[in-house]
Amino acid sequence: MKHSLPPLDSLKAFEAAARHLSITLAADELCLTKGAVSYQIKRLEQHLGHPLFKRTTRQILLTDAGQMFYQTTQKVFADLSNQIRLLNQQHQQNLIIAVTSYVALRWLSPKLASFCAQHPSIYVIIQHAINQPHFSNQGVDISIRWQECGGSLSNDTGIHLPMPMFAVASPSLIQRYKLLPGGLDAPANLGQAPCLSIPLLCEERDLDLWQLWCQGQPLANPHHMIEDANVRVQAAIDGQGIMLADALMQTEINDNSLISVSTHQLQGYGYVITPHSSHPQVQLLMQWLQTYADSF
Repeated sequence: MKHSLPPLDSLKAFEAAARHLSITLAADELCLTKGAVSYQIKRLEQHLGHPLFKRTTRQILLTDAGQMFYQTTQKVFADLSNQIRLLNQQHQQNLIIAVTSYVALRWLSPKLASFCAQHPSIYVIIQHAINQPHFSNQGVDISIRWQECGGSLSNDTGIHLPMPMFAVASPSLIQRYKLLPGGLDAPANLGQAPCLSIPLLCEERDLDLWQLWCQGQPLANPHHMIEDANVRVQAAIDGQGIMLADALMQTEINDNSLISVSTHQLQGYGYVITPHSSHPQVQLLMQWLQTYADSF
């Protein structure tokens, strides 16, 4: 079916001029001269057989025909823009990563910035999740969870980032409880006077990480439960208690906001990056993250 439509350039020039009620502003928007915009509008008026603007000394105004045509043109342009946006979204591959905000901020986000720059058609969505037994991977393409971590690296079963955990405290807490260098190198000392009153910052888990760190010895120290790891870090900096840290807290250790109070480490745990889809885009991101894991 043949359409007797006016040239697109004329429609664009008219729509911009009608929206701004200014040839000058329309020309600036379209990166054209005022003469070129006026020429395109004149072509459109000749094609339609109706004047679209009333021209005065200082401004232009829409005629009745121009007003009706502008409403139609504006709707058509909006519909086209929406359709193009929908087509782009269909072309774009969404990848959902379930991860705690702690790992997202301290490890994942800097890696994703360069990945997204090189793969603009892949849209990565971060879904903040916590390490609870009822965590569901439904609708998730990749998950990053803290768990037992053997250190083997494989794109098929997951990328392992072993993270030995060690006890840290703020300078103010060390001074307040008079912790001596090496005083907690024997983990059992934490459960004995004078360290018995030191609060332990932790999160709700099936496993008592402090008991694991203390080689199976139950600790009667006060336990302060703080689920969000970032909040737990700040609580440790503020001197609310000691916490088990990992390598993702190196910034706080480097600036002495937190200080290691024991040479003893809890081994065998870390972060596991697991794919939940065999989609090529998922494998591409897994390969990308593997390069960072190899150099960690």
